[in-house]
Amino acid sequence: MSRSLARDTEPLAKPTGWQTVSNATVLKVQKGTYRNAVFSGVFLVDEVETSKHKDSKDGWSIAIVYCLWFGTRLKTRGIELKYQAEGSELVKNYTGEIVSNLST
Repeated sequence: MSRSLARDTEPLAKPTGWQTVSNATVLKVQKGTYRNAVFSGVFLVDEVETSKHKDSKDGWSIAIVYCLWFGTRLKTRGIELKYQAEGSELVKNYTGEIVSNLST
C-alpha cells in the first residue's frame, strides 16, 4: 500500500498542530470526524463553503474548516468536517488557539 493511500483514512488521527487566530469565526466541536478519525477541538471555519451545507443528518452537521490532514491541504478548499451539532458552538470574533493539523 502506498504511503498516500494509507492516509486516506486514519481512525487514530487527532489534533497535532495549533495556531493562534484573532477575530476569527471558529467552530468549537465536542465530537467531530474526518476520514474515520474522531476528535474534539476548535477549528477555523470557511463561512462561505460551510453555508452550502446547512442540512444535518442524524444529528451530524458539516462544516468546511481550514485544517491540514497529515501536513497537507486540499487544493481547492478546507476539509469537510462532520460534527455532532449537540455540544458544538459557532463562535464569531474568536481570539485564541485553533487546530491546524490532524495526524497521528
